Amino acid sequence: MPPLIVCTETVVSDAVRLSSACAVIALTAMTFFAPDVSAQGFERLNSDAIRCLQTGDRGICQRALNNAEVLQRLASNRQAYPCQTLLLGVQADLILQQLGDGRGDRAISDLQEARRGCPGL
Repeated sequence: MPPLIVCTETVVSDAVRLSSACAVIALTAMTFFAPDVSAQGFERLNSDAIRCLQTGDRGICQRALNNAEVLQRLASNRQAYPCQTLLLGVQADLILQQLGDGRGDRAISDLQEARRGCPGL
């Protein structure tokens, strides 16, 4: 489990800059403290995402979303932009599921397409 990262804003005029810095710190920490996600590639994402899409469990959906984010950032770092785009679509599906407006079979199809479109990730 990645460490809890708390960012507070003290100056209103710097809020946007501080929020952006906080997001970068959190994503960097997720990348370094979640090596099992990138090591297992799509296996963990696939398992959690399917459970999320079938059950709508918010905790599982959040875990799948976090896994997808790590993989999406990895694809970006590798300049694998078609793969990154597919993973962004999976993330959108997971968010819609969390909001109670899932896309059913289409979301599972998107997940399978991302798996095929991201070899070696």
